[in-house]
Amino acid sequence: MKLGTFSPEISAGTIDELFRKAKNYGFSQMQFDYASVGNEEMPAHIPDSLNQKIAKEAAENGIEIVAINGTFNMSHPDIAVRKDGIERFEKIAASCNVFGCKLITLCTGSRNRENMWVPHPDNSTAEAWKDMETAMEQLVLIADKYDINLGIETEASNVVDTPKKAKKLIEEMKSPRLKIILDAANLFQAGMAKHEKVKEVIAEAFDLIGPWIALAHGKDIKEGEGIAFTGPGKGIIDFDYFLRELEKIGYKGGMILHGIKDEKDIPSCVEYIRKIGNTFSSF
Repeated sequence: MKLGTFSPEISAGTIDELFRKAKNYGFSQMQFDYASVGNEEMPAHIPDSLNQKIAKEAAENGIEIVAINGTFNMSHPDIAVRKDGIERFEKIAASCNVFGCKLITLCTGSRNRENMWVPHPDNSTAEAWKDMETAMEQLVLIADKYDINLGIETEASNVVDTPKKAKKLIEEMKSPRLKIILDAANLFQAGMAKHEKVKEVIAEAFDLIGPWIALAHGKDIKEGEGIAFTGPGKGIIDFDYFLRELEKIGYKGGMILHGIKDEKDIPSCVEYIRKIGNTFSSF
């Protein structure tokens, strides 16, 4: 099966080094983040020359950019912060065509003012949901303009923190632009990361949001009462079961390996997923 990398998990001083290392690790796909080639995930300005250089190095190293990170805090209580995120998002959307990429990744954000990856008690309020949906409406218009899709993830710290809420969002938005990035590790809330719950949690996600899956993430989670992510094969996710469920719904894409905290662990994670994936003829 095709394997991809989340670009920030590869340390590189130059664009050519980033894609060369990705190729040498055995990757043929990438979820790209502009922070890998600059100082910002969501730059206010993206030079054409930068995009051309990225596209050139990706092509020369046989790396397909299948998704670009467009994550900002869509639920921030300050409308100015949300507006700035939307404006920066459009810069990324305008760049997608250069890479032949049709998917921008999103998370729905948190009411936490300092860090969107930290939960907040107001995340479950109607006001937070309304602000997030209002921002999403703007992103859908941008997606229509540039003919791209929006890939949302469930995140325990965010407003959309369950597959049920992800389905609710998709059904309320009524846009074919909204897709799902399924990261099995992200399906777990605090206290749920137990071996005996893994298949049940994954099965529920496929039942609720399976029809909208556009990209699969290969991230793992350690067993425990909290939420501690790790590289694939180093936690409790049953990747054989995960891949079988992807096969059942006719998924033909690759898997973006994610959650690898130490770059030296990339080869063992690649080997682990490739060994499992090679038993599936459809990938």
